[in-house]
Amino acid sequence: MDTPRPETSGDSRITLASAGPADGGNGTHKASVWPWTTAAGVAGELHQGMDTAVRDLGHAHDGLKTGTAGFASAAALGAILGGWEARLSAVRDECGRLDADLKKAGVGFGENDVQVKASFGATGSRINDYIQPWTPSAPNKW
Repeated sequence: MDTPRPETSGDSRITLASAGPADGGNGTHKASVWPWTTAAGVAGELHQGMDTAVRDLGHAHDGLKTGTAGFASAAALGAILGGWEARLSAVRDECGRLDADLKKAGVGFGENDVQVKASFGATGSRINDYIQPWTPSAPNKW
């Protein structure tokens, strides 16, 4: 005995069990490579900016000791230079690490997306059979 299939709307989406439309959305999960590559670009720009800042800070202190011997302000500036160089260098290095990691994540995400699409394409005819609306006159494919 054939069991009739329910009508489908033609809208086939994957929903996450824990993703409800609490924020007014439709409860589906959408993702793209764009956020990863955008974030990597921002991290790269910050890395370059911090690299420039470390170099500029060093150049700003060039010659500070020349002609300022005995001045307390010059001694204080020299004392804090190392701390600022260390802080800015740490930010620069972290931004460089983030740039590389985010680019790697974006590439991995994109490759995974292509592989999943290809795997669905390979089974497309079988999947398409399941998403067609049931009609009593259609032959039973199951």
